Amino acid sequence: MSPQAQYDLVIRGGRVVDGTRMPAFVGDVAIKDGKVAALGRVSGQGTREIDARGLVVAPGFIDVHTHYDAQLNWDPYASQSCWHGITSIVVAACGFGFSPCKPEDRERAMQRMTRVEAIPYESMKQGMRWDWVSQRDYLESLERAGLGVNVASYIPQSPIRAWVLGEDDTRREKVTPEELEQMKELVREGYRAGALGLSTDLNLIDRDFDGSKLPSLIASSEETEALIGIAQEFNVGSIEVTPESLHLGPDEATMLERWAEISGRPVYYNAILQVHHLPGQWKEALHRLEDMNTRHRIFALGNTHRIESLFNLVDYNLFDDMPAWNAALACPMEQRLANLRNPEIRAKLQHDLDHYTNRLWAGNWERMKIFDSSQAEYKGRYVGEIARCKGMNPLDMFCEIALGEELRTLFLIEDLNNSVDEAVGEIVSHPFVIPGLSDGGAHTQFLCLGKYPTVMLTKWVRDEKKLTLEEAHWRLSHMSAAAIGLEGIGTLQPGMPADIVVYDLEALKITPSEPVYEDIIGGGKRLIQKADGYRYIIVNGVPTFEDGECTGALPGRVLRTSAYVPRDQV
Repeated sequence: MSPQAQYDLVIRGGRVVDGTRMPAFVGDVAIKDGKVAALGRVSGQGTREIDARGLVVAPGFIDVHTHYDAQLNWDPYASQSCWHGITSIVVAACGFGFSPCKPEDRERAMQRMTRVEAIPYESMKQGMRWDWVSQRDYLESLERAGLGVNVASYIPQSPIRAWVLGEDDTRREKVTPEELEQMKELVREGYRAGALGLSTDLNLIDRDFDGSKLPSLIASSEETEALIGIAQEFNVGSIEVTPESLHLGPDEATMLERWAEISGRPVYYNAILQVHHLPGQWKEALHRLEDMNTRHRIFALGNTHRIESLFNLVDYNLFDDMPAWNAALACPMEQRLANLRNPEIRAKLQHDLDHYTNRLWAGNWERMKIFDSSQAEYKGRYVGEIARCKGMNPLDMFCEIALGEELRTLFLIEDLNNSVDEAVGEIVSHPFVIPGLSDGGAHTQFLCLGKYPTVMLTKWVRDEKKLTLEEAHWRLSHMSAAAIGLEGIGTLQPGMPADIVVYDLEALKITPSEPVYEDIIGGGKRLIQKADGYRYIIVNGVPTFEDGECTGALPGRVLRTSAYVPRDQV
């Protein structure tokens, strides 16, 4: 630093939105030693100065629900979240993760993630360092390798069960008192490593690599609640769950309140969605959420945009919440092909669509398009329309199209959920809903959800005016952190970490307008969408992106709670 420079960086003349919901003001933000040093009219000089006139200056966004656990090994910036102003992420959601993990169980752990989160196996095989065993080891591995974003972590239940019982025995429901004590001690170790709290998954859409139930779903409620109760010993963080039903019925509400009582901490669940086959369900969920918060702190995730999904039947898992579909598709390829040719199995698939309401996809063949196919006559057309032309049942038509090229046909579901703007607007503006669910690092070939902050600012602030700029930034940053017990981030108040976005609101847009594929390590593919309009993305006072270009800096850190105990003091 030169003798004249008082600060490392000064951002001058921007429209400062400090993340507290206080009114925005035109002024400066000064940064020193990775923290916000001053706001307002800053007279001192910076070693570097940024002219932010006409631009918004706000806290970096906090993505509370990701699965970048593997990707961070080869991509320390957590793209695509980093392209959309996200400066802090939370991993090990839904009870999944890679720590703790014994060396002999590494292969099995990667296999699990190939279906439950659709992460390409070869990407994990080639990209993961595996220089850890415990959760503390894993977080320290991230720090040693360098991070372009800040990373916090939950304590995932499935790896804990696998560690104690062994991967081959995780399908055993009953555990001994000694085994339960071992699991509880692993949870304590996670807290002492700085993690937020237990994460778990009870939803049937999430399955192991062979289509079987996850360890967290096999565990008894008594076992899970014993692990949740450890939170009372530390009084930090939160509990995270994907419940059995994504539709927040009375049973789920009772469970969430019980967990909040047992833990003494906030509980957040994934997610409130507008789904076509359950009209009005989202309103009931919001009312139920309000009622629960008269007694406890319970939050929900909510997407900011329509969710669509590209897929083929080679390795798609988002039909696994329907029993007959799971049985027909979660099996070796030859058996899968035989299943789809079998009229009796097709009848069972149709029965699920007609009678099984606890599912993600509405079953609307009029909005399922053949996106790419070697069968030229079908490309760009909808399954329902093709079926009418052929005089066939839509499900039979779907099976025949997929079988025509050994399940490699690429379909697009245009209305997986959240396609009604009125519903999405009400969800994202609800006081107990956290914007998010990027699922970053997961479902790489099927979903593209990391754009949610950019959609929040362009659609719901700038275009629809459903939210003020101050409200949106509070939700994207401080509220997201505070709701899950993530301490000490999310505003531009002096002394806070200098995680900052500087952007042109009028120029902000998703690019390209529709997701495109790109290659990733190991020969896999993923869908991506970037953004135009972000001028600077700053992590701990250091720019990581300037006008969309990565600077190569790695200023990220592991975010630990106040329960953290350094290794040499354990």
